[in-house]
Amino acid sequence: MKIALIAPSPVPFTIGGAEKLWWGMLEHINQHTGHEAELIKIPSPERSFPELIRSYEAFSQLDLSHFDRVISTKYPAWMVDHPDHYCYLQHKLRGLYDTYHFCGQPEQLEPKRYPAHYQALIQLLQQTPERTQLPELFSQLKALEQQDDYGRHCAFPGPLTRAVVHHLDAIAQRPGAIRHYGAISYNVANRRDYFPQGADVQVVHHPSDLKGIRGGEYNYIFTVSRLDGPKRLDLLIQAFRQLPDQIELRIAGSGPEEQKLKALAEGDNRIRFLGRITDKEIADQYADALFVPFMPYDEDFGLITIEAMSAGKAVLTTTDAGGVNEFVENGISGFSVAPEVDALKQAMSQLLADHDATARMGEQARDKVAHISWEATLAPLLAPTTETAEAVNPTPEKTRKKVVVTSTFPAWPPQGGGQSRLYNLYAQLSQHMDVSLVCTGPETRHLRLLPGLVEHVVPESLSQKVHAKTLQHGRKVPLGDIAAIDGILKNSAYMSLLEDQVRNADLVIASHPYLYQAIRAVWQGPIAYDAHNVEADMKAAVLEGQKDPTPLLQKVRDTEAACIRESEWLVACSQEDLDRFAALYGTIDCPAAVAGNGVDLKLTRYHSVEERRDNRLKLGLPTDQEALLFMGSWHGPNLEAAQVILELAKERPQYQFWLLGSLCNHPDFQNLPDNVTPLGMLPEAEKQVVMSAASAALNPMTSGSGTNLKMLDYAAWGLDIISTAFGNRGIDFANGDEVSLVEPNAFAQAIDELIALPDDQRNMRTEAAHQRVEQSFDWSACAATLIKMTRGIER
Repeated sequence: MKIALIAPSPVPFTIGGAEKLWWGMLEHINQHTGHEAELIKIPSPERSFPELIRSYEAFSQLDLSHFDRVISTKYPAWMVDHPDHYCYLQHKLRGLYDTYHFCGQPEQLEPKRYPAHYQALIQLLQQTPERTQLPELFSQLKALEQQDDYGRHCAFPGPLTRAVVHHLDAIAQRPGAIRHYGAISYNVANRRDYFPQGADVQVVHHPSDLKGIRGGEYNYIFTVSRLDGPKRLDLLIQAFRQLPDQIELRIAGSGPEEQKLKALAEGDNRIRFLGRITDKEIADQYADALFVPFMPYDEDFGLITIEAMSAGKAVLTTTDAGGVNEFVENGISGFSVAPEVDALKQAMSQLLADHDATARMGEQARDKVAHISWEATLAPLLAPTTETAEAVNPTPEKTRKKVVVTSTFPAWPPQGGGQSRLYNLYAQLSQHMDVSLVCTGPETRHLRLLPGLVEHVVPESLSQKVHAKTLQHGRKVPLGDIAAIDGILKNSAYMSLLEDQVRNADLVIASHPYLYQAIRAVWQGPIAYDAHNVEADMKAAVLEGQKDPTPLLQKVRDTEAACIRESEWLVACSQEDLDRFAALYGTIDCPAAVAGNGVDLKLTRYHSVEERRDNRLKLGLPTDQEALLFMGSWHGPNLEAAQVILELAKERPQYQFWLLGSLCNHPDFQNLPDNVTPLGMLPEAEKQVVMSAASAALNPMTSGSGTNLKMLDYAAWGLDIISTAFGNRGIDFANGDEVSLVEPNAFAQAIDELIALPDDQRNMRTEAAHQRVEQSFDWSACAATLIKMTRGIER
C-alpha cells in the first residue's frame, strides 16, 4: 500500500511525543514492511481560535486520493476525507476536552446567551454532524470574525469554541468516515467524547523512536521532558531538595517554565539542567540513571516511561499521571504515589536507600514493556481492509484482465515459504491485472490486500471435515491438502464463491494442484499451474511409513498430472522441479519456466559478523558462544533436517543452536539438549532480532521439493550459511565464495572451520551472497516470468 501519515506541524515548531510517533511509524513502514509511507504535515498554529479553524479547514480540503490509506493521530489532521482512513488517536485538543474544566467556563452551550447573528451557527451545531455541513460552518465562522463581539462570544477556550471543535471532530470521526479506531493508551481510549458512542477502539501502546536505549550503571537521577507546567517538575525539585543524599538530579529539556524551575533549584548544586540534548545523549543519560522520575498530570501515554523502562530503570510517578500508570506498578516496576511533595520525597528516599532493590525494579520495568514494538503497533494500522465479498469484488465495467488463484491456505499474513510465495508473486501480478485469491482457511473473511489484490477465505464445511477425518484415520501426518482433492466438492460455500469469482475471469491459476477438481467443476476456460513443489515426491516423503499410502499417492499423482496436462502454462520454483515433472509425467506440452522463490528485501537488513556480536551482547548473551540458527515449519523434510541439528548439538556442546518456526511444536522437539533453544513462531519484529543476532545459519536439508526460501532469508540478513547441496538447489550459491556446501555428516567440522575464519573473510562471503539475493531473488524479478505468461493468455 501507499500510505499517507497526516499530521499537524505545530507553530512555533516543537518536538514532542507526537513527532516521535510519526517519525517512528514512518521509518518502520518504509524500512521494515512492504508498504510505502509519506509523512504529510501542514503548519497548524493554534494561538487563536481563527488560526485553529483555518487549520481544520485546510485539512478538510486536502485531497489524498492518490494514497491507498491515510493514518491520522491528532487534530485537526483527521479532517482529511479518504475511503480508507485509520485513526490512531493520541489526543484531542485537551483544553476543549479533558482539561476544559480548568478554564472556569460553562461546559454547555446556552443559545439564548448569544445575539441573533450567532443563531444560524448554533442551529448548525445542534444538527447531526455531517461532512456536507463544512462549507456553511467555515463560512459562518469567518463572517463572525468581523463582528465586534467576536472576542467575547468566541472566547478560546469557551462554550461556543468548544462546541465548534467538538462538532468538527464529530464530523471527521463519525462512523463510516473512519475505518479503524485506535488509541495509544487506555487512558486516551476512556476519555469522554474522544470516540463515537459504541466505537470499537483498539488500544496499542507504541515504542519510542529513540535509538540505542540500553542499561548501564546506577549513578544519578535523570528525567527529560518539556519544561512546562503540566509536567510538574516543580514538585520533583521541591521533594528532591529535602533529601540529604549527594546523588545528582539531572533534568534535560527546555520550555516556558525553564527559568522558573531554575530559580526553584537555585542554591542546590546537585540539580543540573542539561538543556536540550541530542537523542544519543538522552540514551546515554538513561543508561546510567538509578531511576527516572516522571510525574505529569493526566498524560496521554508517557513516552518517557517506555524509554526509561526499556533501559531497565524504575520509574517514579504519581497516581494522577494518566497513561504512565498503565506501566508503573507501584512497588514492582517503580512507585506511583500521591502528587504531593512529601509522598515524592518518601518514595525517592526508598529508591535511594537500596540501589540493588531499585535495580531489580528496573528489571521488572524492562519486562513490563518488552512486548511493545513497532510491528505490534502498526499491525492493526497496516492490516488489509476487511469487507463483504461484494464490496471487495464489485462488478463495474471491466478494464483489466482478471486472474483467479486457488489455494488450500490463505496468503495473509505471509508467514512461511508457501504463504510468502502466494502473497508476493500475486502482489506483483496485481500491479498489471486484478487478482482474486480464493482460499480455504480457518475462518470466513474477505480482505483487500492491495488495490488490485483481494483474498477470499472460506473454512471447511462439516461434510468436508468428516471426509478429511476419515482419510486421516490411522495416519499420523496431516493430510488436509490431499483430503481437499475430493473434499472441496463437499464445501458448497467455497464452490459457490469460486463459481462467482471465475464468472468474469480471464484465467484461473492453481497454486498447488489440490483444488484442480474444484476449478474444473465451475470453470472450463484456461487454467495455469503454479507449482510450489513436485507434489508427488513431496507426499511420498511425507507418507513414508504411514498406513496404506499407495491410493493417496496415486490420487496426488493423478491430480498433479491432470493439472499439468490441461494448463496453458506452468511455472515451478526450480529447473530441477521442471525436469522431474517431465520424468514423472512425460513431455510437458505447455510453456514451462522457472518462477523461483524470492525474499522481500524491504523486510531485511544486512548485518556483519561484528554487528552480530554487538547484538548478542545487547541481548545479554555471551559473545564468545556462537549461536547457530535453523529455521523451518512442521513439514517432513524440515523435521528430518532438525534431527541433524539435534545430533550436532550433542557433538558440539560449546555452541548454541536456535530452532525457529512451527517445527518447535512437533512432539519430537519437546525434550531438547541444554544447548538447543526452541524459539517457535515469532512475530516479525522478534524474528528480525534473531536474524540480526545469530552467528550463522544451518540448512542440512536432504529431501523435499521446490527451493528452500530460508536460504534467501539467511543470505538477505547477512548470515553465514552452511548447507547441503540439496538445500542449495534452485538457488546455486557458490560453494566457498558465498556459502559452505557439505553433507550432513560433515556439518560439525564445517561449523568449526567457519567460526575459525577471520571476520573479514566471513564478511566477504556473506556480502557476496547478499549481493546475489539483491540481483536475482527480489520478488519483482521472481514474478517477471509469471507476469509475462499471464499477459499472453487470451480467453
